[in-house]
Amino acid sequence: MSHPKNSDVVKCTLQSLCTVAGRRSSEKFANNVINAIIKTLERKYIFLKYVKIEAESSTDSIVVSPQIDSFELSEVCKAVGAVIRVVQLDLKDTAGLFLIKEFEKYAGEEVISTIINNGVDLDIMQLEQQHFHSQRRKKKFIAGDVSLLGYTWGDVSSWKYDDRNKVCVLYNKAGGVLDQLNLDVIIKNHIDELTKIDEDEFQENAKEKIELSEKEFKLLKMMHSQDIDVEMAVALLHMSREELDQMIRKLTRIEMLRHIDFDVVTLTEVGISYLAEKKM
Repeated sequence: MSHPKNSDVVKCTLQSLCTVAGRRSSEKFANNVINAIIKTLERKYIFLKYVKIEAESSTDSIVVSPQIDSFELSEVCKAVGAVIRVVQLDLKDTAGLFLIKEFEKYAGEEVISTIINNGVDLDIMQLEQQHFHSQRRKKKFIAGDVSLLGYTWGDVSSWKYDDRNKVCVLYNKAGGVLDQLNLDVIIKNHIDELTKIDEDEFQENAKEKIELSEKEFKLLKMMHSQDIDVEMAVALLHMSREELDQMIRKLTRIEMLRHIDFDVVTLTEVGISYLAEKKM
């Protein structure tokens, strides 16, 4: 089965993100922000230098060089996942909770399947966002309650984006200029803060809050009561092998299953404890 080219995956992903994020502010501003995110992530994913987003929103505003097609698809999808994750974490309140669903709608089945099959776990991103949404209700966000995609700082009366100079101008209540902040610098610092995620804290909170789907719960129960192989699981759960693989990746990521061999998984203590709590 053939896969879309790297350049097509990247372009479609970015077009979808710019459209969804642009609905919260303006597509022009979203384009500038996401372009700056890409330039910041270029430190880790060198091939992102072949990607550029113009400020003006149009069908040609996202330029992806075909040179990116020479890199491994799995690595390109990791970079795509990083961009999605940063944009999602930046959106506050309920906006970020719906980003993944809206993104999937705009990106289409082929691109979504490609990035999922290459290690981008959108389900985990959704759980992660639910966790952060819950934490934001309890305490001030780590980056000073600042959001780049259409929101302002709590201690600033108003602000305006200067497209020509690529700066955010901050104003006090009297309308005076408080500061002028370079957009690229803001985003670099913002991404550094957003990605300082305490994974242990997230995993612990995710385990406490997570509710599995009926089929995920059924799989854990079957694995606890008997030895099953892939064919049996697919038949009993009435699902495809691809859907089963995706389910196993999710359960492994949240530490309810673990690999004991290349193609063998088993329940963890966390998974067993979850079943016990639910009284199977």
